[in-house]
Amino acid sequence: MMLNVLVIDDEKLVRQMVMRCIDWEGLGLHIAGEASSARMGLELVDELRPDLVFMDVRMPGMDGLTCSRRILEKHPEIKIVILSGHDEFEYASEGIRIGVFDYLLKPINAGELEKTAIKARDAVLEERNHREEFQRFKEELEKHSSYIRDRQLSALVRSRTPEQYLESLAYFGVKLDGESFQVALIEINSRKEEGEEEKLLMKMHARKIVEDYFGDHPGVYVVDSGAERLILLNNQSENIIYECAEELKTYLENNTEETICIGVGKVYAELKMLRESYQEAKDALKYRFVSEEEGVICFRDIYPFYDTESASALDDENLHELENAIRISDSDKASDSLKKICGYLKKTNGEKEHIQIFSVQILSAVMKVISELKLEETSELLNYSTLLANVFTLQTFEEICGYLENAVLEACRVTGKEISGKKKDLVHKVKDYMEDHYCEEDLSLNSLAEIFYVNASYLSRVFKEKTGNTFSGWLFEIRMREAEKLVQRTDLRAYEIAEKVGISDPHYFSSCFKKHTGLSVSDYKKQSKNFNT
Repeated sequence: MMLNVLVIDDEKLVRQMVMRCIDWEGLGLHIAGEASSARMGLELVDELRPDLVFMDVRMPGMDGLTCSRRILEKHPEIKIVILSGHDEFEYASEGIRIGVFDYLLKPINAGELEKTAIKARDAVLEERNHREEFQRFKEELEKHSSYIRDRQLSALVRSRTPEQYLESLAYFGVKLDGESFQVALIEINSRKEEGEEEKLLMKMHARKIVEDYFGDHPGVYVVDSGAERLILLNNQSENIIYECAEELKTYLENNTEETICIGVGKVYAELKMLRESYQEAKDALKYRFVSEEEGVICFRDIYPFYDTESASALDDENLHELENAIRISDSDKASDSLKKICGYLKKTNGEKEHIQIFSVQILSAVMKVISELKLEETSELLNYSTLLANVFTLQTFEEICGYLENAVLEACRVTGKEISGKKKDLVHKVKDYMEDHYCEEDLSLNSLAEIFYVNASYLSRVFKEKTGNTFSGWLFEIRMREAEKLVQRTDLRAYEIAEKVGISDPHYFSSCFKKHTGLSVSDYKKQSKNFNT
């Protein structure tokens, strides 16, 4: 492609010499015209739009510098080369300052003219390439502006320093100001099996619906966040999302035939809090699995019940409490422990996958007790593999909690049946031991619990359950019964009898004996003698 050249000089011979002393065509340049004055040259510039202008600096009327200034004001892309004599160097220097490309001294040297023409040509072509490249970039940017805008907005709501995105977003017409900064997330759940292409088209359709819905609200922006979610960025007003969310959900479901859930973060007065609102919107969507709410979940409503620190709901203490309740077949206590754990789980992030993992931990705790007691074969319902497989088929939080409770109660039933027989054996053994060792002063509930490898409180409860009497009451009865025999059959003194039955304090023994028989030791001995005689 040839570049056009215009020659302006009031001397015809100079013009002819410039136009003929070098092979312009061979350089890719075409002499498009010539002018004998600056004013004529200005007219030809507008008509011919040359790429290069070679112009004398001193001409009658308008000089070359004034002409150059006017040309460059209208056409800054034109390269102007000033032609000047030695005594006009000051003019040439001034030309360089106002923006002319170069200057040549008269008389014109063909070699210098060619070098300057090539240099000016190359500068024009380079700038033209830059402009064309810039235009291509601009067109490409405009073509992908929606995608880039979405990436910038998506990064903005996730960033701890959102200010860094404001300048680039302003380029796309997004200007965030005011005192309302809020994020909501729209989750699209397909009601039928769809391929990736169908899902993408559905999300595009849903986005168009949401954009049309908020068409009169320039401060509400719709962003594609990836996956099956759209981001709503509210910079319009404090209440607009709260007021419109339910209607928007219904409108979307009616026009897409998909299930829609909207998680809404709180409104903040500062841009830097957008990230917080975004996280709240995510947490609100997660809470859907454990919440009775459907469709629209606002973080401000669930906040009193939401506790991200409760993820430790299944710590050792919680599980040990449940295990111990199953171990002693206390179904009420086991059920209460499970309800407490489920209550904690409801306050966590609430995602289905996490709840299922927690459920596996609970079932593992249940089966740990069953395994310890070697009761795996006693119930078809307590098959570990089946329990785990089933829990991953359940769809709601309520179903999972109900399933866990059934497993816990079945475990209590199985351990209760096993323990029932063991309780009888345990109490029988303890009673026999007490009959043989009542005379030992240090005989106690704790010492017997150690001997029979059981918990003291458990032993106390089981003993009362099976005998109807407390451990201390039963021991008291044994000791007093044996004391009566010794009073009746021997001449031992009271303090000696006290020692025989395991009571070291004779005064305490006398008090206990009278409480038991209604008589003192001496009166009981006299009465026994009189009765025998």
